[in-house]
Amino acid sequence: MAAKICSCLAGGRTEHPKYTYERLSKSTATDIKAKYNVAVIGSGYGGSIAASRAARAGVSVCVLERGKELQPGEYPDDIHQAARETQVDINTGDSIIDCKLGQPTDLVDVIVNHDVTVVKGCGLGGGSLINANVGLDCDPRVFDDEAWPKVFRDDLAAVNGVDREHAWQMLKPAPYPRRYPSLTKMGQLKKAAKAVAKEVLDIEDVDKVFYRPPLYVNFKDTKSNHVGVPQLACVGCGNCCSGCNYGAKNTLIMNYLPDAKNHGADIFTKVEVEAIERDGEEWRVSYVTHADDNAGEERRLRADIVILGAGTLGSTKILLNSRKSFFNLDVYHYLLCFYPRGLHLSDQLGERFSTNGDTISFSYDGTDPVESVGLPPDFDEKKPVGKYVHDVTNPSIPPPTLGPCISSIIDLRSPQKPLRQGYVIEDSSPPHMTEMGYSILMAIESHVSGIDTFPDKSLWEDAMRGLRPDNISRTLGMLTMSQDKAQGKLILDEQGAIVMHYPNIGEEKNFELVNKGHKVAAGSLEGTFIPNPVWGGLFAKSRDVKSVITVHPLGGCAMGESGQTGVVNHKGQVFEGNTSDVYDTLYVVDGAVIPRSLGVNPTLTICMVAERCMRLMAEDCGWTINYSFGKKH
Repeated sequence: MAAKICSCLAGGRTEHPKYTYERLSKSTATDIKAKYNVAVIGSGYGGSIAASRAARAGVSVCVLERGKELQPGEYPDDIHQAARETQVDINTGDSIIDCKLGQPTDLVDVIVNHDVTVVKGCGLGGGSLINANVGLDCDPRVFDDEAWPKVFRDDLAAVNGVDREHAWQMLKPAPYPRRYPSLTKMGQLKKAAKAVAKEVLDIEDVDKVFYRPPLYVNFKDTKSNHVGVPQLACVGCGNCCSGCNYGAKNTLIMNYLPDAKNHGADIFTKVEVEAIERDGEEWRVSYVTHADDNAGEERRLRADIVILGAGTLGSTKILLNSRKSFFNLDVYHYLLCFYPRGLHLSDQLGERFSTNGDTISFSYDGTDPVESVGLPPDFDEKKPVGKYVHDVTNPSIPPPTLGPCISSIIDLRSPQKPLRQGYVIEDSSPPHMTEMGYSILMAIESHVSGIDTFPDKSLWEDAMRGLRPDNISRTLGMLTMSQDKAQGKLILDEQGAIVMHYPNIGEEKNFELVNKGHKVAAGSLEGTFIPNPVWGGLFAKSRDVKSVITVHPLGGCAMGESGQTGVVNHKGQVFEGNTSDVYDTLYVVDGAVIPRSLGVNPTLTICMVAERCMRLMAEDCGWTINYSFGKKH
């Protein structure tokens, strides 16, 4: 990938080099060809892997992505920009509050249903654009579950070997370096880890549960990474979840997607696939465009192989749409035409939806600084940032840093405990643009749902605590993944919107277990414990429902032994109805195929599964995928 490179000086100090990036996507949907060997729908982890590997095999590939292409420097940097890049679909069954806001190509996609809220990325690179970068392996016992097909379980040596290595070499995860400045929030989470490890696992040695997890973050400046893209080193601003404007985050536009383009793939944005249907030996893909010049225009392309990588909700929705017949007004002929899409799909379609046990709680206004809110764009100028004052004229003084959004973890998954009792707690840094709203919400929740973890304080100490300024700088957000029962269901409502139906999800025991651990952590920091507002706070109480927010939805097109137990087989091929027969050229390769909760950040596992699907697809098709880097293959 070619790039323009420049650098600047400030007060004698060399700044990080500034790069500009070539666009990966085609300018308009009119450039889409009528026929491809492989059509990849979606550009998240599964879709990007599919595009890269198919392109490396030398076949013609197109990638169709609903969202926009945003490169470093184009992500929202203030609350107004963030609002313009957020789409919200509230669909709870309450006509008073239900509504749709924003555009279908906006970066942050929020779907609010009665039981579950999903927050996901929409854009070229999918969830990688706004996730917190963590690349963790799931507990090995997760793969013992018979929800996974036996052939898959018998192939775990390759899944954890060659498939994992292929993903690892492309995404380059690495922990926060010890040569980098120490992080206040990391120290506070380690302090909490001592208390939680003792309470939950009866362990005195904190190093057995506390560590720096691998992160999809670049910590060394490079003019050309392994696929030819320039990247800065992480500047420690903490704004990973609003999009990295420095190019340090190893999103999919830094690896798999440019690799796909380097090997000949055509990439298109603002293209939303509605359905797929069989057309003889080929597939017909129906899509609409969201480009300004031809928005809403429905078109079709043909492909020998279709690979769904539109995410748990997106891939499931496309298959649900493809299963039903529909009417269409043919404007040119002024006729109402009937199109029997009617793909014969498993009755399990939409089942085994999981929130991955996601939750978040807070230790509010503890004794010591945490400094966990992202830094503003001008944080490296001479100005106070929390307890820091940075002088750009003195290069020996490092700039303030919060590190990446997540930098450390308390890992409470123990072989001595049942799998369902294990969970992980990770520190979190909300983007700087959310600080005002975050502060207001925490102040309100501290009175509505906050639990005093320091009851022995005197009335005077308690009063003085309430008068201290900048309470939010002493607040630690605790992100957790655990084991839910994956008993949710994805359906289409009468308007064709995807709906997550998971009654009483908040009553499952894992969420109560996690909150007990979070309360211990808050107590160790002498903070007010604030549970997830939608589970045990203001929003939960106002609606009288314990709902869940997930950023890691899984399932909907789960793997199975046949169509009686799953939607796809161990290779990701879609079953024909409830039989063991498959549409051998129709695949799903993303988080939708995961048949259960993973209990950790799921990206690495999704990548391993997708790499396996593509490895087996290549074998079936007689392709050769050259995995080496360097010249085009």
